Amino acid sequence: MNVRAHDLTVVLRALLGSLPGATSLSVHSSRRWALVLVMVSSDEAVFALAEDLGLTCEIGLAKRRWRHRATSEQDRGTLRIDVVGPPHRGRPPGGGEGTGSP
Repeated sequence: MNVRAHDLTVVLRALLGSLPGATSLSVHSSRRWALVLVMVSSDEAVFALAEDLGLTCEIGLAKRRWRHRATSEQDRGTLRIDVVGPPHRGRPPGGGEGTGSP
């Protein structure tokens, strides 16, 4: 690993450490769009980061599991950030219609 690669890992680790409850941080992009995905350890972390980053909370449903998530898009969807909490079984709060606030 050269100095540039080392510096990149230090910066990414610092960014991850600055996000309370975050367990992973990934960036996916092309020339036309970018997605930052933050996985967190708890629903409380989703709510805290949603408030801190100005994101909208919702409940995501998939295969008998649900998760709290917070998201925001800019520039007609070309920039997006998603904060995703741990999966839960059973019925989501509020009846499980697919979206909602905490």
